[in-house]
Amino acid sequence: MTTTQGLWRARLPVLIAGVFVLAFVALVAVAFERQRGTSELGAGGRINTVGTFIRFANRAAPDFTLPDLRGGKDIALADLRGQVVIVNFWGSWCPPCREEAPVLAAFAREYADDGVTVVGIDVWEKDWNDGRAFLEEFRVDYPNVYDARGRVTIDYGVSGVPETFFIGPDGQLLGKYTGPLKSADQLLSILAELGITLSPMR
Repeated sequence: MTTTQGLWRARLPVLIAGVFVLAFVALVAVAFERQRGTSELGAGGRINTVGTFIRFANRAAPDFTLPDLRGGKDIALADLRGQVVIVNFWGSWCPPCREEAPVLAAFAREYADDGVTVVGIDVWEKDWNDGRAFLEEFRVDYPNVYDARGRVTIDYGVSGVPETFFIGPDGQLLGKYTGPLKSADQLLSILAELGITLSPMR
C-alpha cells in the first residue's frame, strides 16, 4: 500500500462524516425556508399566513373547560357533545385572525340552529381585555374563551394562529385548518370533505 492510499483510507471516515453533516445542514435550511414561507413571528406569537388542511382519524378531541372571555360562566367542550364544533385559536394581535373574524362570526350566526357551534380560544394575549375589544370590534357573538396558561393550546398542538379544528358530534377530532379562513364557502367545503354537509348560506 502506498503512502497516498494510506492517507485516503485514514481520511475517508472524516470525509463521509463531513458529507452527512452538510446534508443535515441543507435539510434544516430547507425546512426553515418552508416554515418561514407559511408563518411569521407576530407581536404575541407565531402567525400562520398560508392555509393548509389536515384530516385526522381515530383521534379524540382534547377536552377543555376555560373561562368565558366575556366574563360569564366557564365553557366546557363536553357540554357541546352532539354538535359539530369548530374550535378557532386566535389572538387580537394577529392580522390574519382579524381578517377571518367576520367570516367566522357570520358563519356562526347562519348555522347556529343547524347543530354547528363555533368556539373561539384567545391565546398568547398580554391582556384579555384586548381579546374582549376584538370581539366587540368584529361583532363576534359566538362563545369565546381565554387560554391564559396555554394548556389547551399545547394539548391541541397549536404552533401558530389562526388554527381551526373541526370536531364531530361524537367528540372525535376530524381535521384542522392552519391559516386564515377566507369565506363561508371555504368552511362549507372543508366540512363537506369531513362528511358534514350544510346548505349554502342564504
